[in-house]
Order: sequence, then structure tokens, then C-alpha cells
Amino acid sequence: MNRGAADDAIRARFLRPTYAVDADAVDAWPASGAADTPGEDARCRVFLAVGNDGRLKAAFAAFGPPVVIACADWICERVTAQTVEITHTVTLADVEKALALTPTQRYAGLLAIDALSNAVINLGQ
Repeated sequence: MNRGAADDAIRARFLRPTYAVDADAVDAWPASGAADTPGEDARCRVFLAVGNDGRLKAAFAAFGPPVVIACADWICERVTAQTVEITHTVTLADVEKALALTPTQRYAGLLAIDALSNAVINLGQ
């Protein structure tokens, strides 16, 4: 993916995130996990629920540069409609490849993965 296409992918997710949580629905999620990067002034919170079919539903709330929102949205897309086991296989390399992150943007992928991991712990699975 060339840099222009990568920037467009990040911009599109930032402007129209599919998995952003509705602020009024935050309390309805059974589990959440948070992570932050004080140096980048970025925060991410991932919300998880397991449906009756054993499949995950995911959403996020994030603050920071567009790349943070893009990474959180991608993480939620990746795990939604999957089983909890998929969360243990998502790596920084997956996020970097999917969004063509630059080395200076890696922190956003780590932030989203850390928030996801914490949400899984709080889900108790």
C-alpha cells in the first residue's frame, strides 16, 4: 500500500469509524479495557460483549490523533463476529500491515491492542 493510500485509509476510518461506541450505551457493555500513551496524549477504550452465539461484539472510544481512532476501529472490526480466541492472535504486525502504519504511528496499534487485551481480561475469558 503506498503512503497516500495508507493515509486515505486512516483518514476514512477517522472520519467515519464504524465501531465507535455511542456515549449513551457505554454502561450497556459488560466489559471494557483501557490503555493510554501519555507521551502521545492518546487514550483508547475497547468494549466487548459475547452474544448468545459465542461471537464477540466490539466497540471503542478513543482520544488522540486520527491514527488512534483508525487503529481502534480496525481492531474492533477484526474481532467482531469472531470468538474470543481470535483476540489472542491479533498482533501489532497485523495492524501495521492493515493500515500501513509508519514507525512513528506504531504506538497507536499498540494502544488499541493493549485496550483489547485489557477488555478480554475484564470479560473473564
